[in-house]
Amino acid sequence: MVVCLVLALSAFAVVAEDAGDLFAAETQVADEGSDTRNTALSQLLATVLGRVSGNTGIAGQPAAKDLLASAPSLVQEYRYRSDGPEGKPARYLWARFDQPAVEGMMRERNLPVWVQRPRVLLWIATERAGKRVMLNLEHEPQARTAAVERARERGMPLQLPLMDLEDQTKLTPADLWSDYQSGIRLASERYPHQMILAGRLSAQRGNKWSGVWSLIGRDDSQTFQGPAQKLEEALAFAVDQAQNLLAARFAPMPGVSGGSGTLVRFAGVYDLAAYGRLVALLGELEPISRVALRHVDQDSFLFELQVRGGRQDLERALEAGGQVIVEPAPLPGVSYVPQTGSGTPDIAPSAVEPEADLYYRLLN
Repeated sequence: MVVCLVLALSAFAVVAEDAGDLFAAETQVADEGSDTRNTALSQLLATVLGRVSGNTGIAGQPAAKDLLASAPSLVQEYRYRSDGPEGKPARYLWARFDQPAVEGMMRERNLPVWVQRPRVLLWIATERAGKRVMLNLEHEPQARTAAVERARERGMPLQLPLMDLEDQTKLTPADLWSDYQSGIRLASERYPHQMILAGRLSAQRGNKWSGVWSLIGRDDSQTFQGPAQKLEEALAFAVDQAQNLLAARFAPMPGVSGGSGTLVRFAGVYDLAAYGRLVALLGELEPISRVALRHVDQDSFLFELQVRGGRQDLERALEAGGQVIVEPAPLPGVSYVPQTGSGTPDIAPSAVEPEADLYYRLLN
């Protein structure tokens, strides 16, 4: 009995990926000079702030700028390493920042510090040529690595199922495809987790997969779609979107007191790069003094913006840069869901997200 228990615990240890060290990061550098190092340390601290807050665009917040400038004084330890072909190795700088100091400065600046992070259990089913199967990531090492590494980058504790006979008996591809959440929750009980990320991936041309994902909690769920991507990209996208949703729920950016901010919805935010570009844009616009993520629904991100001046100043600033275009407000009671792979919106009944004051679409 003891041997069986040890084996079972060992199996869970293999498939449970912790969030890693949230306060350590690494980047490639050209040399070991002090100027290069200090610039790199600011970049690494930006990565750390994104992990600790759950908001990858936090470095663009005005409140974070002086914190990033203090990066060298917040370093607890750092070291260099070389890697690559002999004669032309790449040089990397690794640094760990002082946790109490960083968290204290974040709280002083009213930036969110996400302490308790839910462990996310990942189930995936695929469909190709009408055949649906459960995906075992142990048979897809590149995709598994992509999911695990992105989860660590985002500070997400990730739980991968064993996909053994018990899992295959308790959960079928049909359960995931029908979003049978009672069955999904029941099959998930054997694993330590607080949230479930269940994906349905459909094969597309070019060895790509389009996805529909459900982020399932104890009493509720949220759904989002992913564009056609390579398998490893599709999983990294799903991890990013799930963590964005969780951060908006558990570690929201502080908003405007009294709810007097301007709510602006941006659609067309399909991946982490697009999200980072959008947040950077908002952080650079003169009329905006504070940015707070309020809601995520598929490719739509709702921000609450504190604005200097009037709404017309905000509209002029947003449209002047040529990175966003105005969109019409959605019809009452429906949401616009991008048709995967075509870029043409479908209209589908849905729970309507909070009503915004302004609507825009991010340009690629």
